[in-house]
Amino acid sequence: MDFLDIGLFLASVVCVAFMVRRVARWRSGPGGERPFRGRGTAKRLPSGIKAVVLDVLLLGRTARTGPLRWLAHCLVFYGFMGLLLFHAMGGLVTANLFPGYEPTLDPWQFLRDLLGGLVLIGLALMVLRRVRDRRLRALTRFQDWALLFVVGGIVGSGFLLEASKIISPAMFDSMVAEYGVYDGGPETTALKAAWADRFGVVFSSDRLVTPQRVKLGLEVNEESCAACHSDTASAFIARPLAAALAPLAPAMNRSRADRVFWYVHILFCLVGLAALPYAKFLHPLATPANLAVRAGRRDDDRPGGVAARGLGLDACTRCGECSLHCSVAPSFAVLGNPDILPSEKLASLKAFRDGELSGLGLERFAEGSRICTECLRCTDICSAGINLQDLWLASKPDAAVSVPDPNQAVRAMTVAARSAICCRIEPEGLADNRESFWACVQCTTCTSVCPVVAVSDDPSRDLDLLPQQVMNLLRMGLKDETLGARMVWSCTTCYKCQEHCPQDIRVADVLYELRNTAAARLRQTEGGEG
Repeated sequence: MDFLDIGLFLASVVCVAFMVRRVARWRSGPGGERPFRGRGTAKRLPSGIKAVVLDVLLLGRTARTGPLRWLAHCLVFYGFMGLLLFHAMGGLVTANLFPGYEPTLDPWQFLRDLLGGLVLIGLALMVLRRVRDRRLRALTRFQDWALLFVVGGIVGSGFLLEASKIISPAMFDSMVAEYGVYDGGPETTALKAAWADRFGVVFSSDRLVTPQRVKLGLEVNEESCAACHSDTASAFIARPLAAALAPLAPAMNRSRADRVFWYVHILFCLVGLAALPYAKFLHPLATPANLAVRAGRRDDDRPGGVAARGLGLDACTRCGECSLHCSVAPSFAVLGNPDILPSEKLASLKAFRDGELSGLGLERFAEGSRICTECLRCTDICSAGINLQDLWLASKPDAAVSVPDPNQAVRAMTVAARSAICCRIEPEGLADNRESFWACVQCTTCTSVCPVVAVSDDPSRDLDLLPQQVMNLLRMGLKDETLGARMVWSCTTCYKCQEHCPQDIRVADVLYELRNTAAARLRQTEGGEG
């Protein structure tokens, strides 16, 4: 067994062993329940097929998160799948579909560079997106960069391997010897001249290439080599890369850089295979499976608690879109608890499911679950089709953690007691920036669409202040009075006021910031008294 066989065997064993463990978590819930028992499978088959076509193959749900992200994922998805089928598995797939297949012939040589180029462009867009967006950059973790690095390493090392083969005399000698045309005579010399002039091979001799030798060499090439080797010019990425490396060719050829890059390329591929069941590396398998199983449904009639939703937990791509669209994201800026954000809370939910969450981490997870308003925004935007709302609803009772709820404590206080706490808060946020509410014209649109106001028989008694009155007090610099109002604590963050505001004022964000700054002060006060 050579290096490839041994490495492939070990990576496959690791991948299969941990993949079985992952799948077992998908299939079993609390008490040994089976969440996928096939109830109504035949009825859901059409919707499942539709989901596979629209959401898996065409990345329809990814398109909801923006054209740039959809384009990046399409480039990586189609490019990498093409490389997997037509290059890595060429002997099993392409050779059986297309007789006479040779990886060094066109269109396969051209297609390999095209598909690899698509992957690199898609990866560059993904990196650009994470670097440019400050909020998304803050959510990016090691596993996000690790996946991009490994995929980029596979493709990048493949191009370096191809380029080093193009300039390698050793590869040329191996080819000539394999096909039995090597005799050391003038025809071989002419073939060398032709490959040096046309195909980019860098030989040690400076006087090898002459017009006569090139002409004869092209004839020999047509007769002996053209059946298996196309002009390397069709490798439109590897060939320019080889030309750029030409000044280093003597040193690279002496060190057999083609072999070095082969080992590097294989190592990247084996690392990717072994890491497949771990963290974000699993989502290329778990996400399509989740999209097909859920078929675009919001509901979840599967039995069991949090553990029965393992497939959804593993399907997360950590794209961060759920956190960017989260209704309660403003509270994160105040409380600093990352588990308020859906993408971060999902990671804690995995740890909680596995019994690995305790202490401060458990308290933060409980707080993040409690603050969630189940507004469905994260579920609607999730490109992996995860029913996040169902996960949050299941996590609240399952956590069963006795953590004081500041919101409920403050709402139970009198106005004077709330004001006494709130008056000591001096944060810098939306409520302190006059640009947040200065454009308010007191049109009462926010109040008219507010469901909290609608269900109250006497808003002045139940809520103290109406939404537009809160904005007006802020305009007058009376922030302390707004913090003590029941409207601030009764807001459901449905965002209707903000979405309907003709002046684009962030009403809901301001209300939520006010509530959470007060809650933060209450928590600090209780901690000081303890």
